[in-house]
Amino acid sequence: MTHSQKQVSPLTIWCFGLGLILLWLAISGQSMNQYLQKEQQQYARRLGKDNALWIMRTGNRLYAATIAKPGIQNFLLERTTPDRKMGEGLAKVIELFQGVVKNFLSLIQQLLYRISVLLACLPFWGVMFIAAIVDGLLIRKIRYHDFHYTSPLQNLWSRRASKWIPGLFLYLIIIPLPVPVLLIPAAAWLTALCLGWWTANWQKKV
Repeated sequence: MTHSQKQVSPLTIWCFGLGLILLWLAISGQSMNQYLQKEQQQYARRLGKDNALWIMRTGNRLYAATIAKPGIQNFLLERTTPDRKMGEGLAKVIELFQGVVKNFLSLIQQLLYRISVLLACLPFWGVMFIAAIVDGLLIRKIRYHDFHYTSPLQNLWSRRASKWIPGLFLYLIIIPLPVPVLLIPAAAWLTALCLGWWTANWQKKV
C-alpha cells in the first residue's frame, strides 16, 4: 500500500469530531454543566447511591489534583476574562474564548468522572481484559506449534477492529454529551475482548 492509499487514522477522525463538538458548544452558547448534571443523575439510579458518591468524590479529587491545585483552571480563566480597557468587539471575542475554556474544563471534569465510573466497574470489565489477553496469548502460542496461520482476511479485520473499537471507546469516554452510564463499562468490556482477539490473530512471522 502506497502512502497515497493509506487509510485515515481513527485518531485523526476522533480529534476532528471532538473539535467540531467543542466548536458547536462554544458557538451555541450551551453549557457543559447541563450535560454533566444529566449524566450524574444516572449514577445513583444505575449504580447505587454508595457507588455514585464514590464516583463523584473520586472524580472531584482527580480534578482538584490535576487541574485546580496546579493552577491550570485559574490561569485559563484569568487569561480569558475581559478587561475594562478593552473595546466592545475585543471583549466579546474574549468572552467567546472564556466560554470555550469553561466548556473545556467541564469536559475534563466529565472525563474524570467517567474514568471513576470505569474504576468503580473494574471487576466487570477488568476480569474480561485479563482473561481475553491470556486467552489470546495461549491461542497464539498453540498456533506457533501446530503451524496454524491466520488467513489474510482474518488478520486484516483483527487489525482494523483493534484500531477502531478502542478508538470509539476513547471517543465515547470524552465526547461532551450525556451517555448512558452503563455503556461506558460495556464499551470497556468490548474493547478488552477485541484486544484479546487481536493478540490471538496477529500475523506471526515466518
